[in-house]
Amino acid sequence: MIDIEIIVLSTVTVATAFALCLSLVVLSQSRWKFLIRNGDLKAVQTAHSKPASRLGGVAVITAFVAGAGLTYGHSGTLLLALLLSATPLFLSGAAEDLGYNVSPIGRLGAALLSCALAVLLTKSWIDGTGVGVLNPLFDWVPFAVLVTIFGTAAVSHAFNLIDGLNGLSGFMSLIVNAGIGATAVIVDDHEIAIFCTLLASASLGFLLINFPSGKIFLGDAGAYTLGFLLAWLGVVLASRNEDVTPIAMFLILFWPLADIIMSIYRRYLKKQPVLHPDKLHFHQIVMRGLEIGILGRRRRSIANPMAAVLMIPAISAPAVLGVIFHASPGAAAFSMFLLFVAFVVSYNIGVRFLSKIRKGKKMATATSAISYRS
Repeated sequence: MIDIEIIVLSTVTVATAFALCLSLVVLSQSRWKFLIRNGDLKAVQTAHSKPASRLGGVAVITAFVAGAGLTYGHSGTLLLALLLSATPLFLSGAAEDLGYNVSPIGRLGAALLSCALAVLLTKSWIDGTGVGVLNPLFDWVPFAVLVTIFGTAAVSHAFNLIDGLNGLSGFMSLIVNAGIGATAVIVDDHEIAIFCTLLASASLGFLLINFPSGKIFLGDAGAYTLGFLLAWLGVVLASRNEDVTPIAMFLILFWPLADIIMSIYRRYLKKQPVLHPDKLHFHQIVMRGLEIGILGRRRRSIANPMAAVLMIPAISAPAVLGVIFHASPGAAAFSMFLLFVAFVVSYNIGVRFLSKIRKGKKMATATSAISYRS
């Protein structure tokens, strides 16, 4: 396809996603109340203050499929494999978004099934890391396949965890698509580059409605499926291009992966179920820091999107490094290690900062109460 065709196709995809998201917002706020899940604001991890539809992801995936379908003559096999593989995960998420409770185990099972189907249909998996110590392990195909399945399922779930702040999931999708797409361009994999362009375009259409007011969210169907597609575009790119190391692809996806690893560890320390939701994700720490320390608790409508914007540089840095070190597994692995250390340190500093502010405000309140009684 020539550049002008890609530009036109991307524009159509943006417009389609935007129109579908806008329609869902209008319908959910007027006649079709069922488009907003019951108890939307009661979820533990909720960061928004007004009910909103969680079907934005359905619009994103629909717009992407429509755009990618027009390239069928160029890339039908991979597109069909990815869409068929994602079906169990998409359906389980959509059921949850519409109010049909699907257990966390059920959604995890759907993710593992989708990732197993992706291995089967794309015939791709992580067959090496480029790091000498680890390479022998991946020479054994069953091990390599299992790592691929669980790794990509983790990415799918990780994207769902960040779908809370207005704009965060949309910005994340744009950045990750840009990273994988740029790497695809460097190694002349035009098929992956086109898919990343169209997926980014669909995400942009959603972002125009989601940010800054949070009128619609990706929901489980969209977040899981978007994470799945990005993970597998990275895996396929590395699998069929020797100049791309899988570690670089996961470096581009660093932020959601670091967040889910921290979540698992945090819940382990608290002796909570691994899939138990909470309000201690990195982005929630940033938002609450803005609320408590700067803007005030009643300014969430500002703190929410502001927190997403403040996180853009931190999300972008790993993606840029992933592109730079796409053919350097050692440098990519070392970068991932340093970034994870920085993630843990900054997270702990944020938690302590919040704790300190809270204690200070409680003491100030108690002092004021004593003075008043006196």
